Order: sequence, then structure tokens, then C-alpha cells
Amino acid sequence: MNAVVGRQPPVTRCLIGASSTLMVLCSLDVLSPFSLYLNWQLIIHELQLWRLVTCFLFNGAFGLPFFWNTYMLVFYCSSLEDVAFHGRSADFLWLLISSASMLLILTYFFGNSLFISGAMIDTMTYVWGRRNSAARMQVLMITVRAPYVPWVLAGISLLMGSNVQDHLMGIAVGHIYYFFVDVYPLLPTSKGIQLFRTPQVLKFLCSQRE
Repeated sequence: MNAVVGRQPPVTRCLIGASSTLMVLCSLDVLSPFSLYLNWQLIIHELQLWRLVTCFLFNGAFGLPFFWNTYMLVFYCSSLEDVAFHGRSADFLWLLISSASMLLILTYFFGNSLFISGAMIDTMTYVWGRRNSAARMQVLMITVRAPYVPWVLAGISLLMGSNVQDHLMGIAVGHIYYFFVDVYPLLPTSKGIQLFRTPQVLKFLCSQRE
């Protein structure tokens, strides 16, 4: 596990480390998932602000869901940070922060999810697929082009009777980011506006050069 995590780029490594730590603590009953899930009443009225973060980091206790989500992090999130955001950890971290903020807004008004880690992974998968549109991926013996991977995963969840709301929210947020970063700036009407410009303070903290 250390060998796998140690080879990951910095932000992805922190995500895997935090997720693994929560998994171990909950599996050993040191922490309860009830103290980690997204609960707006507790956040607003009792200021349990950590839930705004832990709802993205908890991928389940020891079991298949945890290892599946970790695999998705290692492959898609790591590839996105290491290639599309190579040498730009602050920009990648701002992608995560911006996406998390949009997912929280969607969940507050439209969702009822307790944990949003899956939706965040769908966002990363969508952006990765758009940035690698020519790639072909194997998903449960089905070969699809990279941009359609999150849709296939949502379809599989639907066939298995699972809730696809998180998938759709993740895809929507991924498309918003992709459009305003990769498409809109190229349009004449954009006038150079960059909606997801990384704050300078974050670049300074991550030691990222312009």
C-alpha cells in the first residue's frame, strides 16, 4: 500500500492517505461514520464544519466499495494530476475545491446524499475523459471512449438498482468545470474571463510557479 501511495502525485497522495485513515479508524470503531456524514442541520446549528470535508473523504469501511473508490482515485485522479495538471498542484487542488463547493450547493438544494466521495470521483472521471477524449477504456468488458465512462458507470448503477443522483451531480459539475476552463475561454465572447482562476495565495502555499 505504501509503495502504491508513494508513487502518486502530492494531492492525490493526500486524498488516498486521508481516505485510508478514515477507513481504518472506522473499521476499528475509533470513529463512527455517523460523525463524518453530511448533515446540514448539525453543520449550521452546531457548527460541525468538519462534515463539509469528511463527506468527501470517507469511502466506506474495509470492503469492496472502499477499494473500488481507491482504485478510481489511483487511476483517474492520479492521471489527471500527473498529466493534465503536471507541475500545477495548486490548479488541481483548486479544481477539487471548486468541484466540492458546487457539489455541496447541489446537495443542499437538490440532494439527500450522506457522503459525496462518489460524486467527486465522477467529476474527476468526467474531466479526465474530456482531457483524454481519444482514449478507449474497458469497463466491465465494455469498450467505450473515455468521455462516456462516467455515463456507463451511472448506467451500471441504475441497472443494479442504485441511486444515480450522485453520478449525475458529479457529471454536471465536471461538465461545468470543463466548459468554463477548456471551452469558454476560446470563445470570442469570453473576453479573457477565467471563472476558475486559481487564487494566488493557493499557488504560493503549493509553491507553484506561474
